[in-house]
Amino acid sequence: MKKILSGLIIGFFFINNSLSSDVISQIEVNWNEIKSMSGEFEQVDPDEVISSGAFYFLKPFQSKFVYENSNEDIITNKGLMIIVDKEGFKIESYAIGNNILKKLLSNEIKIENEFDIIALTDENESYKLFLKLKNDKSDNRIQLTFDQISLDLKKWEIFDEFGNKTVFKFTKIKKNISISQNLFVVRYN
Repeated sequence: MKKILSGLIIGFFFINNSLSSDVISQIEVNWNEIKSMSGEFEQVDPDEVISSGAFYFLKPFQSKFVYENSNEDIITNKGLMIIVDKEGFKIESYAIGNNILKKLLSNEIKIENEFDIIALTDENESYKLFLKLKNDKSDNRIQLTFDQISLDLKKWEIFDEFGNKTVFKFTKIKKNISISQNLFVVRYN
């Protein structure tokens, strides 16, 4: 009886692990086929303040978050996160180093090479993939939520080293559209 039970447990582990690898592979292929993306977002910061606006991703490494009802927007590139005013003039900038967003917006991502996979769950017609950068000594993590059918990114939840969580929900997504490089230009005084 112990052998049968052990065999079932081992068999379940390999089947479950195989399904996880298959889902991760599908997510990876779909994400790597996306070269540009835009849509709308709703952001909930650690203090429960809700913001919304439009987002633009242009691989490699470029993103822009245009906030409604705010005087500031955010632009990222390979090395910086830049806060700009509505005319695109730099207010502040921060080095982003080897962060999660930079990895996600690279031309091609190999999830299992870049991240430790904390968990993959299947719930509410979504896949939730919980990740941590490999060799990152901080406690920064991200949970990505993908639609099970389209594999579109629906949400990401970023957890910083202090346990603070920032959530972005994405809607009205358009993929592989023309996005001008001019959108990501930062102006300096």
